[in-house]
Amino acid sequence: MPRYRADLFAVVPSSGRFEAARNLPDARCQEFGQGIAALGDDNVPYPANTDRGFAMVRTVTDFVFATCLPDMEPALKREVARTRPELRFAYSRPGLVTFKSDRAVTPEDVTGSAFARVWGRSIGPARDPADAAHQLAYVGANRVHVFARDPEGVVDLESWREAIASATGIPAGSALPGELVADVIVAPGEPAWLGLHRHGSGGAAEPGGAIAVEVPAEAPSRAYAKIEEAIAWGTLPVEAGQVALEIGAAPGGAVLALARRGVTVWGVDTGDLAPAVLAQPNVHHLQIKVGALRWEQLPARIDWLLVDVNLAPQVALHEIARLMPKLRPTLRGAVFTLKLNDWSFVDELPALGDRIIALGFASVRFKHLPSNRREVCAIARS
Repeated sequence: MPRYRADLFAVVPSSGRFEAARNLPDARCQEFGQGIAALGDDNVPYPANTDRGFAMVRTVTDFVFATCLPDMEPALKREVARTRPELRFAYSRPGLVTFKSDRAVTPEDVTGSAFARVWGRSIGPARDPADAAHQLAYVGANRVHVFARDPEGVVDLESWREAIASATGIPAGSALPGELVADVIVAPGEPAWLGLHRHGSGGAAEPGGAIAVEVPAEAPSRAYAKIEEAIAWGTLPVEAGQVALEIGAAPGGAVLALARRGVTVWGVDTGDLAPAVLAQPNVHHLQIKVGALRWEQLPARIDWLLVDVNLAPQVALHEIARLMPKLRPTLRGAVFTLKLNDWSFVDELPALGDRIIALGFASVRFKHLPSNRREVCAIARS
């Protein structure tokens, strides 16, 4: 007995009979694209003719794909199980997870996890650039994003870009709001994975959910990139002349980023700030524990609060609660970097969000930023 595949689409000659499309064995399905399950006539509509002489046949089972930082798959799957219980885990590779849905999945599907960098409708694997170009020629995409499954890995992306651009004419580059984006997720030695998403509010316009940040050589830590990504993703109105307080400032990556923007920064940490950070005239270092910080040591006005401490999220928020009566009258917002020392903290994100709101904020959103590791960013607005 031949095997049958159950991917999203089959592309078959429109002159053929429907039964031929239903009964293609695995090897033949691969030749035409993604294949189709051997389903009854009631489940699969008769394929329609197109001006290209091909027909698209959709199965009743659709799939969602999500990309994430490799090793963060447990967090993503755990949150999706809570927020989207109708989705069932299907497939996983480092940096990529797919979920099965018995309902139709569209490229506009709303992300089910703060840990997903790109989320959309899964198309399936492509064995090589030519196969990817063939499959994407009929999806109606306005933009194509080719990116590495592991952002820190070494992989040849140019051959995929060139083949797809040559065969389809779909442009690359930053996505515009409302554009249908074809995602080509590449890993060395494996088939690429294809998907579709509609670019909209809250999504990164760059391939793979990247956020462009230029980190200077003198930046002492990843915190420089993390705060710049938070400002970009959260569209935070950080401006020169404002005042920021960072709890857990050493060695000063975020302090340097804000200081270079013209913000006066007060950093609280028992550790040392890097010389390049202390050299900034608008940087003040309070080398004490947050528990020893007194209101009178702080400036009269603070616009932005940053918290990035190596404490359990509940403990970090407890420490901040004591300071909020002083900060609340002038505070515009806050950026919390919450450590995920245990995957169970993922289940507590709604409760942590409630605790942040209870500090006096009007809203809070969670996002695993490109420079985050085993942590999650919470952006709160007053």
